[in-house]
Amino acid sequence: MSTQTVGFEALDLTLSRDYTKIVLGMDEFYRKGFSSGTEASLDREGLVPINLTNESANQYTSWNGILSDLEDLRTRYVMIQSEIRRNYMQQQIGSLITLAQWCSGKDISFREKVRGLLYVNENPFSLGERNHLHNRLEQLLSKKGLKGSLVEKVKQWELTQHVPSKQIESVLTELLAQAKERVVQKMFKEMEDVTVTPVVLTGVPYSAYCDYVGGKMYINGDLSFTYESLKHLVAHESFPGHTTHMRIRELAVQTGDTPLDAALVITNTASSAVFEGIGDNGIHFINWVETIDDEIFQVFQEIKSISGLNAAHMIHAEQKSDEEVSSFLREFAFGEESWILSRLRFFKHGLRAPFIYSYWRGNEAVQEVYGKLPETNKQAFYQFLYKNMLSADTVKQFR
Repeated sequence: MSTQTVGFEALDLTLSRDYTKIVLGMDEFYRKGFSSGTEASLDREGLVPINLTNESANQYTSWNGILSDLEDLRTRYVMIQSEIRRNYMQQQIGSLITLAQWCSGKDISFREKVRGLLYVNENPFSLGERNHLHNRLEQLLSKKGLKGSLVEKVKQWELTQHVPSKQIESVLTELLAQAKERVVQKMFKEMEDVTVTPVVLTGVPYSAYCDYVGGKMYINGDLSFTYESLKHLVAHESFPGHTTHMRIRELAVQTGDTPLDAALVITNTASSAVFEGIGDNGIHFINWVETIDDEIFQVFQEIKSISGLNAAHMIHAEQKSDEEVSSFLREFAFGEESWILSRLRFFKHGLRAPFIYSYWRGNEAVQEVYGKLPETNKQAFYQFLYKNMLSADTVKQFR
């Protein structure tokens, strides 16, 4: 039997509605006791940044009540027939149990948070693995004809491919149109009527952000961008990344083809890695790596993604200083100072710190499957990937 769709039984649909009510109640309870920190753009998201349901939230007065409901629901989810769905929900509810325990004051180490929240490998990347990436990058930059040390080659390439600040919005508008057309032709015709508007912001702790409900893609105007980095961000945030992923999920919920929980985005859970993995693989889904400069940026992006994982581990598991982490980001990821400061703000945000693992661990999980697929199976994989809620483990159950 094809795993293009999981096949959702009546019990699953009922349990998904119960799950949604618990999660929305958990988010409400979290927000009531939450003191806004220094990162307003992240703080306001709470535990549920996107809720496309009309469900009412359960009312809670303690984390114990939330934990009791989650434990009961996880036990009930053992009874559903779909192997993929059962495995996913065991991990996803397990994530929420860890999250509720953490929010209730339980002392959980950083590495335990990464494993217990995201269900991914919590280890950082070794020096050997990092050096291999630098070697790959140097080979491509030399192939491009650049001379000097690796640092000098990177600076030359970034200068050549740099997009002036005043042109960023117009370039993004053009790239969004190109990427959307590729998605419509290759993946999902349902995206034909979806529009995304680029907006430049300053003072935010991220490079780019998808405002799905508002139909916008935010870009950090404090940072420097190459043409290729903007292509990557368009693919990650909008087409065929987050905007596309959320639209397909929303439509599937509306038609009853997917359980209600697909209409929620929840921070720091087992679903996070695949959410980000779709974004980082999106440029490959639409065959948009076309030039040697695109190839160069793909390796550069791997370095940036892995640097975030390692930097968060340095801060929270190894207790390294900001200066030690900044030095690492300069040396390994060739980071400019504004980017380093923005990254540190993200890594040091209490709720978001473990989330940084979602990007690379999700990327590798999706790529492990996608990279082995013959062309004839890719459309079935897109349907499976976008219409089912998945973890880094269960995405690999596609056959």
